[in-house]
Amino acid sequence: MQIERHEIRIFSAVVEEGGFSRAAERLNISQSAVSQAVANLEHKLDTQLLLREKQPELTEAGKRLFSFTQTVINEEHNTLQDIQQIRTGALSTLNLAMNSMVNRFHGRELLLEFCERNPLTRLKLDVAPSREIIYGVDADRWELGFGPFSKHMPGHLVTEPYFAERRLLVVHQNHPRFDALRQHPERELGQATLLTSYLDDVAKKPGSERMRNHFLSVWELSNLELRLALAEAGMGVTYLSDRFFETLDGYHMIDGLEISTINRQVGLYYKKHKALSEGAKRFVAICQSRFVS
Repeated sequence: MQIERHEIRIFSAVVEEGGFSRAAERLNISQSAVSQAVANLEHKLDTQLLLREKQPELTEAGKRLFSFTQTVINEEHNTLQDIQQIRTGALSTLNLAMNSMVNRFHGRELLLEFCERNPLTRLKLDVAPSREIIYGVDADRWELGFGPFSKHMPGHLVTEPYFAERRLLVVHQNHPRFDALRQHPERELGQATLLTSYLDDVAKKPGSERMRNHFLSVWELSNLELRLALAEAGMGVTYLSDRFFETLDGYHMIDGLEISTINRQVGLYYKKHKALSEGAKRFVAICQSRFVS
């Protein structure tokens, strides 16, 4: 069973105009066509929608259907308006997620340039952990992701690498076992807490189990400032982008381990077989002009 578009329009007109004849005049069709359409709807739904009084009154089922028709008609109207504005370049949406490093070092300049060039484009920006962004783009939560690529990116994502990043395992000098962690990391890490933005569940990515096994516990904190505050309070060790590391005082690398440094490429990614919105295309173009020589 399916309600046809013309049935929605006719039923809505009858209710809004308060009668079959006025609905027919508004739609420029015969009154019998209006009556037949409403009767067909009632037959299809096997319930009465209107009480045929001097002025038709809605039954409970009719009230529910009328609410649905208003939603459909309004959504159609808004969609057509948006499409018209998109055609003229006046309206689009940039639905984007950045990780904290990209946001801190590039977000302001990129978004200022984008907004200056596209003042009428809607903007939705989230700052999230890198792995969460990858999952979010894959699930259509965001159209574009900007951050480090994982070792095994999903094959149906387009990746545009822009620059390299090193993630450094660091400890703050306020940590109570600061000297021991730097001098004997292979022995001391097993008693330390890792403060991280996101670590894959073992069921999703078995390799993360090996990472977890290096530490006593793992605390997942998506907010960078909170991770830094806890690290500076000596609550654990953490990974920092080499770009952050150069700007912060009191942090020192934990060298000599396989996990001491993680090299990654950073850039944009989006779904391969899904057409980008105009807003996304324009943001990609800005990033290409800025990062690609």
